[in-house]
Amino acid sequence: MTVAGDAMHPMTPDLGNGGGASLEDAVVLGRHIGNSFINNGGLIVPGDMAKAIDDYVKERRWRAAMVVTASYLSGRMQQGDKWWIKFLRDRALYKYFFGWLSRLVFVYDCGRLPAISFGAMDLSSKKD
Repeated sequence: MTVAGDAMHPMTPDLGNGGGASLEDAVVLGRHIGNSFINNGGLIVPGDMAKAIDDYVKERRWRAAMVVTASYLSGRMQQGDKWWIKFLRDRALYKYFFGWLSRLVFVYDCGRLPAISFGAMDLSSKKD
């Protein structure tokens, strides 16, 4: 069992990236499960499925932590009411930090999904 989407990376709406991060989760999880499926000749093997899920969690853990932290910091800066927070927000956040942050958070390569042709596999001997 694993978590994905908002359960893995709850965040404020300040970055507007929650849905995108959930799609990233789906692609990465699908890639790991698909590779396990292909490597086992089209069979779902419980031990390998657990390894696929563990690999997915390892791959996504730091990405999720980074997106959640960036969302928190962005929201904190945008909602600050002290004069020095407003100054930092208006002079630095939008001019420098947000450009760097957006490249770090919004640009992510999920990798290629595995492709399989069921015509090439003999599925007739598999049990339902």
